[in-house]
Amino acid sequence: MRLSIAENVAARALAHPDRMAIEVLGGGATFTYGQAWRRVTALAEALCATATGRHGRMAALLLPNEADAVLAYLACQMAGVAAVPISTRLAEPEIRFVVEDADAKLILAGGEFADVATEIASGLGIQAVRVEDIETPNSVDRPILGEGGRGAEPCVVGYTSGTTGFPKGALYSNDHYLTALMRWGWEFGLTADQVMLVPGPLFHLSYAGLSMAALCIGARVRIMPEFRAELALSELRDHCSFAFLVPSMTTMIEEEWRRQDRPAIDAFRFMISSGAPGPLSMTRTAMEMFPNARISEAYGWTEGGWVTFEVKERATLLAHSVGWPTFGNEVAVFDEAGEPCGLGEAGEVGVKSLTHFDGYLGQPEATEAAWHRGYVMSGDIGIWQPDGRLCIVDRKKDMIISGGENIYTAEVERIVHEHPCVLEAAVVGLPDERWGELVTALVVPRAGMAIDSGELEAFCRERLAGFKVPRRVEVVSELPRNAMGKVQKFRIIERLSGPGQDP
Repeated sequence: MRLSIAENVAARALAHPDRMAIEVLGGGATFTYGQAWRRVTALAEALCATATGRHGRMAALLLPNEADAVLAYLACQMAGVAAVPISTRLAEPEIRFVVEDADAKLILAGGEFADVATEIASGLGIQAVRVEDIETPNSVDRPILGEGGRGAEPCVVGYTSGTTGFPKGALYSNDHYLTALMRWGWEFGLTADQVMLVPGPLFHLSYAGLSMAALCIGARVRIMPEFRAELALSELRDHCSFAFLVPSMTTMIEEEWRRQDRPAIDAFRFMISSGAPGPLSMTRTAMEMFPNARISEAYGWTEGGWVTFEVKERATLLAHSVGWPTFGNEVAVFDEAGEPCGLGEAGEVGVKSLTHFDGYLGQPEATEAAWHRGYVMSGDIGIWQPDGRLCIVDRKKDMIISGGENIYTAEVERIVHEHPCVLEAAVVGLPDERWGELVTALVVPRAGMAIDSGELEAFCRERLAGFKVPRRVEVVSELPRNAMGKVQKFRIIERLSGPGQDP
C-alpha cells in the first residue's frame, strides 16, 4: 500500500492538527493530532539509530501504558524499524529472552521500566533510550506521504504468551497490519466522532491496533495507565463510546456497578468482548449494564487475527458462539485426520485471511507447522452451527479425556458460571490413575457469598452428564491470568498437581 498506518495518522494531523487525539487518564499527558505527530517525529528520530540485527532492524518497546506506548509503534514505522512490544509484566529474564530472540539492537523504554531496560541493554551491548530524554519539538517539517514503500517490510513482532515452552515472535508486515486495522474499523464501525477507552495494555497488538485504527480515522483515545473498575465505569458512563473489554474486565466493572447501586451508563455505545470465553450470564449482564451499547464478540488469535464477529441479540444468544467469519476471512474446522468438519462436528479452527501473520521470527519449522492446507491453525476446538455461527468449546490442549470420554472445558465452565454464587470459574483436567484425568473446577465466589463444593457438584449434575461433572472443586480469591486476562490453566494444573496441592 502507498501509505503506512503512521502516514494515515500523519494525514489526520495535517487535516485537523488541533483536534484532540490522546488523553491519558489520571492526570497524564494530552495530545492533539498535531502534537501527537510531532511526538511521533521525535521518537522516530531517536529510533533511526537502531542497528541491523539478524532479522533486520528491530526495536524493543518497554513502556508504561501511556501515550508513547502507542505513538512508538508509529515512530517505528516512520524510522523503518520493526516494533517489538514487550509485556511490562514480564520478569527480567523473560524480557531479556524477547530482546535476544528478536535480536533487537535498541530498547525504547520509560518510567519504572527504564532501569531494567538499561541493565539488559548494557549486558547485551545494545542501546537503551529513555523516552523521557526525547524532547518534542514545537514544529516539524510537513510530512511527505506515500513514498516510503515499506508495505512488505516487517512492521511489528508480537510475542505469544508462552503458556507452553518459550514464546515465539509472530511477525506482521506493514500492509498486513494496516489491512487488519482497516477491517476492524469497517466491522466494528469506528468513526471520527467516537471516543475510545483503552483499558488494557498497549504492548498487546489488539489494544495497540485498535488505538491506531482510532487515530487513523480521527477519533479520540483515552488511555488508562492501569485498569481500575471504578475508573472504567466512570469513563463509560460519562465519556467513552467504544471499548474492548476482556471478560475479566467486564466482571470487575459489573461488581463495581452493583456496588454503586447500578448507576445509568449513558455514553457507552459499542463493546467488543474478546480474549477469553465469556459466559452467557456475563453477556446478559452487559446488556443490562450498557443499555445504549451494542454488545459484540470477536474471536481470533495472534497468528490469525480476529476472524469472526457477532453483535449479540437477546433472542439469538447461543452459548460459546463467536459469530460469523468477517470480511477477508475463510474459516474452516478440521478433524483429527485433517479433513473439514461438517455441522455439529468438533475440530480445530483455521483461517485463510487477508491479514494473517507472516511467520515466526527466525523459526521456519514452527512457521510451517502453524499452517494446514493454506490455513493458519488456531489450536482451538470449534463447532459450526446450522445458522453459520462458530462455537468455540475449548483449547485443543485443554480438552479433558476422562474415562475415555472427551470433555470440553468451556461446556462445564458455562454450567459452573450459572451457579448464583460463582463469579468466575476455570475447569481443568488433573492426572488421575483411575480415570486418566479428573474434572476439576477452580471457582471464585461473588462478594459476600460462599460456595459449598458438594452443593455445586449437585448443581452441575442436574445440568451435565455425570462424566462431565467436576469431581473436585477448589475455591480461590482469583484466577491466574496473563496480561490480557486469559486464564492460565497450565498454572492451575501446576498448583493443584504439585507438592501440597495449594491452589
